[in-house]
Amino acid sequence: MPESTTAGSADTATVTAAVPVSVPPETVRRALAHVLDSEELRSSPQLSNILRFVVEATLEGRSEAIKGYTIAVEALGRDASFDPQADPIVRVEATRLRRALERYYAGAGAADEIEIVVPRGSYVPQFVPRGLAAGEPVAELPIVEEGPSAEAVPLPPRGSAPSPAAPVPPAAPRRRRPLRAAALGLFALLALMFVAGLAAETFDPPGWRALITSAAWQPIERANRLGIPLVEVRAFDATGGAPLPPSEIARSAGAVSSGDFTARAIEVRVRDALARFDLLDVLASPDARPSLRCSAEGTSPHSVFALGGLVENHDDGSLSLLLRLSDLCDGTIVWSHEFDSLRRGGDPSAAEVALVRDIMAAIAEPYGIIQARARARVTAAGGPAVAGPYGCVLMAYSYWRSYAPGEHDQARDCLEKAVRADATFALGYALLAELYLDEVRAGANPRADAPALNRALAAAEQAVELAPTSAYARRVLMDVHFFRGERGATVAAGEAALELNPYDVDIVADFGGRLVALGEVTRGEAMLAGATQAAPGMPPWVDYHRVIAAYLKGDAPAAAAAADQLMGEGYAPGLLARALASHMSGEDEAARTDLRKLVAVAPAWKDEPEAMIHRFFPDPAIARRVRADLAAIGLPLPGTAAAAN
Repeated sequence: MPESTTAGSADTATVTAAVPVSVPPETVRRALAHVLDSEELRSSPQLSNILRFVVEATLEGRSEAIKGYTIAVEALGRDASFDPQADPIVRVEATRLRRALERYYAGAGAADEIEIVVPRGSYVPQFVPRGLAAGEPVAELPIVEEGPSAEAVPLPPRGSAPSPAAPVPPAAPRRRRPLRAAALGLFALLALMFVAGLAAETFDPPGWRALITSAAWQPIERANRLGIPLVEVRAFDATGGAPLPPSEIARSAGAVSSGDFTARAIEVRVRDALARFDLLDVLASPDARPSLRCSAEGTSPHSVFALGGLVENHDDGSLSLLLRLSDLCDGTIVWSHEFDSLRRGGDPSAAEVALVRDIMAAIAEPYGIIQARARARVTAAGGPAVAGPYGCVLMAYSYWRSYAPGEHDQARDCLEKAVRADATFALGYALLAELYLDEVRAGANPRADAPALNRALAAAEQAVELAPTSAYARRVLMDVHFFRGERGATVAAGEAALELNPYDVDIVADFGGRLVALGEVTRGEAMLAGATQAAPGMPPWVDYHRVIAAYLKGDAPAAAAAADQLMGEGYAPGLLARALASHMSGEDEAARTDLRKLVAVAPAWKDEPEAMIHRFFPDPAIARRVRADLAAIGLPLPGTAAAAN
């Protein structure tokens, strides 16, 4: 690799080398093969394609061609109309690639001969030999904003003597100074806040207390800028005497207790679970609650709730839990429920998880009591248009209840406007990704500006980048990978979503349905059964998954029973499932009727039937079975009589 140009030509210098010796191409390609075969990249075709492209282009002397546009078109398969300024997919993927490389070289690749580095501010890779001698000077990479227009910063050749006019200080002090300065600054700020607090409490001169109160409340007000419902979890009380000691519980219940199952433990678990749902903001304490901007008359769309609990201990070691959810805007109790005959013993952690999952299914899911109450308040206040970004969220879920094309268009436009106004709106990007997917899977208002699957991938990955701990964002990414036919990435995203929020029955059901279509029918159907048992009134897409699971098992009565729940004519996957279930039961006329409706709702089933079959059923064996059944009831597949007609 050539050296960087000298500092005298700073305007033309580029960072294309980080080592004083050239690295043979075969050595680089060997290092590339090791990375591509690693666990960090094997499950992500996008990252592998980007790394392969930038490395090969550099080895071929085409580093000037490594730009956001060429990476998108040549490595990610975007069309020629791709706009890197409007679509951040390359920057998002480059950030993910850098993190994957860091993980690889910190683990399995620690002994590799060459390290492939993609520096921030550039997509041109650097090839750095590992195991450099201690103390050998290494040119540090500039930390600049990443983007297509980022200018390269010239670096002195490694090992060269520093210029007298610009001495290079030792590496260690240069790294310590910012940290020392930051620590001193933080200490000074804390001291100032402490002194200010004392002054306000002791002297209370005019304006001091108001100033400090305002500074403390502003972040809380900003935290609810989306208008999402706020939930305050109050301390759970206990009654009925002290819980039995573990030894007594074991004797009475025939099990061994290995932990606490107390009022405090349940309260903490419930608060933690609620905080994992993107459609809620959970307050740390009552003191953190902002002034209530809501009213009983319904003149404001904002909603604030309080959840309290009472644990009653029984003599036999069992307990009951009474929960009560109050609407703090009008002071009414909107939901209460008693969970009785709960027993300690066995695995208390598993018992708590099961209990909390049931609670979340009732109050925290999009169709739960909190969102239903919040929707009603927004409607009374004038509709979603007055509710800010949360109004856009409600539009999206309104569409997913009706699948009316006009509502899809309205929700998509609202969310696109919202993310343009607030580029940190992670939930908005995630919802947009699902709406873009519906252009494919449900035939809803397809746009011609860019392929829907490409837009969905960019939006989902932006959501994950903005909110890496969001289970919902990971679930949406799973859906996108599934419809792109990326099995490994689908399963990885589903596992990540489930780990981030094991209490969300929607995630359990959706992941289970994806596993069914990927051929893991037994595991997927078990997850679907568990989700529907916890929350019987789930959305129609869950019934779609249940039909497909029964169809693949050859259980015609179960498929027909689940298909009976798929009412309505606007949900394209539901029409597909009903057609397959009817054909399985020998009711081909009903199957043909649903097939005609499916083609009318989603014309892609007529225009590109093979592609649609493989999008919905990525497993080849399952796809062949579905293809044969759809051909038998008249889908115009290539080589069939229906296609000839």
